[in-house]
Amino acid sequence: MRRLPPLNALKAFESVARHGSLARAAEELSVTPTAVGRHVRNLEDVLQVSLFEREGGALRLTQPGRRYAQSVAQAFGQIVEATDALRATPGRVRLAVHAYTTFLVRWLIPRLSSFHARHPEIELALSSGYDSVDFERDRVDVAVRYGHGRWAGLVATRLFEDELVAFGPPGTRDRLAADGPEAILRETFIIHQRRPQDWAEWLRTAGIEGRPQRKLEFDDLALVWQAVADGLGIGLTQRRYLAADIAAQRLEQISDTVLRRGRGYYAVCPAEAAMRPSVRAFLDWVAGEAAAAEH
Repeated sequence: MRRLPPLNALKAFESVARHGSLARAAEELSVTPTAVGRHVRNLEDVLQVSLFEREGGALRLTQPGRRYAQSVAQAFGQIVEATDALRATPGRVRLAVHAYTTFLVRWLIPRLSSFHARHPEIELALSSGYDSVDFERDRVDVAVRYGHGRWAGLVATRLFEDELVAFGPPGTRDRLAADGPEAILRETFIIHQRRPQDWAEWLRTAGIEGRPQRKLEFDDLALVWQAVADGLGIGLTQRRYLAADIAAQRLEQISDTVLRRGRGYYAVCPAEAAMRPSVRAFLDWVAGEAAAAEH
C-alpha cells in the first residue's frame, strides 16, 4: 500500500493554502495557529519540499506548493462529493444551490428540466435569500451573486448583465405613449426597498424629470412582481425575467429604456469546489443556458 502523508497535515496545508493565513486556517480547523504551523512543517519534512515561502508573518505558496495545493483541494473535493453521494440516494450526488428568489422563480426553475435530463445523477437542493452565502459556514455548493464578478477566493461564472426595464400590465405601454414620457410619473411606482434608487436612475436614463406621485414599497422583488401582475402599478425588473410573461401576454415592457450599470449576475463557488464534477456540470450547464437565452 502506498504511504500517504499524515491526513491532519494535509488538511492543515490545504486550509492554509486556501486562506493564505495560519490564523484563519486555525479558526476553520478549531485548533491553534501554532498547531497548524506545526502540521505544515511536518508535511514539508515528510515530502522534503518547501511548500511556502515565509517572509515575516506572511506565507506565500512556492510553485511546487501551488501545484500540490490544487491537487490536494481536488482530492478533498472528491472525498466530499463521495460522502454526499453515500448519504444521498444510491447512485446520486446532492448539489446545494442558493440564489435570489426572483432569479429562481423567473429564470432558473423554468429551465431545470433540461438540467435533470442531462444529469439525472445530480439531485439539486435549492434555497433562496438576499444575503450572500458564507461558503465556510453554510452547506452550499454554488450561489448566485450580483456584482462586478470579482470575489476573493471564489470562481465566478458570468450569467447575464444587469439590465433593468420598466414593466406593467398589458396595455400600459400604449396608454403612456399617448400622453408623452412624463405620463409615467402619474403611475403608481412599485419599489423594491433593498434597491430604492433603481427608479431614480432609470428615470434619469430615460431623460424624464420629476418624481412619481404614488409609491408602493416591498422588501422582496417577488412581491414587486406580484403587485405588478395584480395591476397595482409598474415595476422594474431584469429584462431576461420578462420573456415568458411577454410571450404569454401577461405583462409587457412599457418603455424601450434599459438601465445598465456595469454589474451582473454570476454563479459563484469556492475555487476548490469548482473542481468537483457535479459543480462543474452545473456551472457549465447554467452558463450554456444563459448564453442560449441571448440568441
